[in-house]
Amino acid sequence: MRFGAVLVVLALMFLAVPSVVVAEEVTLSDTQYVPLKPGFVTNYGGPGRLKYVRVDMTLMVDGVSSQNVVQQQLPLVRNAIVMNLARQSENNVVTPNGQERIRQQLLQTLNEALTLEVGQPLIVEVLFTNFIYQN
Repeated sequence: MRFGAVLVVLALMFLAVPSVVVAEEVTLSDTQYVPLKPGFVTNYGGPGRLKYVRVDMTLMVDGVSSQNVVQQQLPLVRNAIVMNLARQSENNVVTPNGQERIRQQLLQTLNEALTLEVGQPLIVEVLFTNFIYQN
């Protein structure tokens, strides 16, 4: 019985000792986000019954200067997005793998358009914040 009491006391002592947490230093990145408002609504899939997709997205850029340039080039950016979404097949729109392909295509298309216009690619990532389709 005495041994059991000693174990209980030791267990309580270990539980009562505050744990030491080593905090890691967090470095802030220069990542900026450009939300594209309003979202995009367009038809897709070619001839036949009309099908629509609505996509809300945010662009990730590196730095405030890139953010300012992208905001200045919003008409070019929005046009490239609408044209890309309108060319999509039904398979791309309705499947997760297809939606990822669309995201990658948009990243490439936007960076190509910005490179032609301002001399360098500025978009780090295209982030979908909403993706709704009707087929």
